[in-house]
Amino acid sequence: MKEETAMKTLNQLACLLVVTAASGALVQAAKPAGAGITKETLIFKLDKSRDIRENRGLHSMQLSPDGKMLLYVQQAPKAADQDRGYRLVLRDIKAGKDTVLPGAPSGSDDFLVAYTSMNPFDAKGKKLVIPVAAGDKPVRPGKGTMQLGVYDIKSGKLDKPDLSGPIIFPTYDAGGGNLIVFVMARGEHGPDPAGSKIVVSPVDKIKFRKIGIVGLTRSPCPGTSVMPILLIPPNRDAPDGGRGTPKFVLYDTKSDKQLAAPTVHSGSRLDDYNPQWTADGRFLYYFDTEKDSDPDGGIQDKSIVRVWDRGKNIERAIIEGAIPVGPGPGESTMILLKTMSRLKKKGPGYVIDDPTSSKTVSLGGEGIRILYARGGLIVYVKENADDQEQVFHAEIKLSGAKKK
Repeated sequence: MKEETAMKTLNQLACLLVVTAASGALVQAAKPAGAGITKETLIFKLDKSRDIRENRGLHSMQLSPDGKMLLYVQQAPKAADQDRGYRLVLRDIKAGKDTVLPGAPSGSDDFLVAYTSMNPFDAKGKKLVIPVAAGDKPVRPGKGTMQLGVYDIKSGKLDKPDLSGPIIFPTYDAGGGNLIVFVMARGEHGPDPAGSKIVVSPVDKIKFRKIGIVGLTRSPCPGTSVMPILLIPPNRDAPDGGRGTPKFVLYDTKSDKQLAAPTVHSGSRLDDYNPQWTADGRFLYYFDTEKDSDPDGGIQDKSIVRVWDRGKNIERAIIEGAIPVGPGPGESTMILLKTMSRLKKKGPGYVIDDPTSSKTVSLGGEGIRILYARGGLIVYVKENADDQEQVFHAEIKLSGAKKK
């Protein structure tokens, strides 16, 4: 496959649809969407006037732990000094009701999608940790000041712990017992490592402590205090710094120690594609690239997924032409989007990989686009008979999938 074709495929993948809610009651769909997908339930239909064409990212929606609420990004009125405006919306799935979360809109959809790809809900699904504007004016990353917010879903009350900065990137850990916040400062040309920090605090008594590493926090590891962190390259703020050469580490935020440095190449996009853990916290799937020859005798970047075994501290496998979507049913499975299927014009194809057995089963999924997956639950988009796009959630059953 030529380099331009590969890049086109990745660009198509990066444009997976982010959708917004139209009014409508809860509806049960007549048929499952594909092999292994059951209990399909319509969340909402799309209204084109509210569809965000600029923002179609994977992981742009997040279900609460109890599956009752859906957090998503919606286009909002833009400020006078902004090209675009976006806000966070929380939908009560059963009631079919949307609540716009407090805080002035953001001018960056990429930032909000990166936020929704983390753990914004606490363990019980009662609260959300959110980035909000420190004042009444809309902000975008690097312009204005952000404030940490903790939103009570039932009461609608917003608490603002004493933490602010140019960019606030908050998440709960996988168990919901701690808040982890990346506070990023900006230099003249990019992120400033010297002025940035990561802080951690128990949720029951907010008191932040700074840990000894700086970088973009990625998906917390279930059952542990381990977190993948994409370090900011030292030359990132230089005029010619570009993306720099990344360094990717696993870090224990409790003991404040680096545990491992999994392999990552310069073509990695870990800021765009959030690494995903299996439910047992042992295996980490993350997107990377490696050099490969093309049919014309040149060199091109080939997309791969690396599988890191945290238990043995080694790379377990490399899977070509895929991107991790999220943990599947069971303790050690991962749902992968097979990017190569896009070239066959049959829509995305999905598989469920189990590194403990080295088995992969086909989920199918032709005609659907999965936006979120965890614990056997998925949120996805597909068209109805009238070619209207709709958002559903459903369950995945391994017994219903076909072995490859």
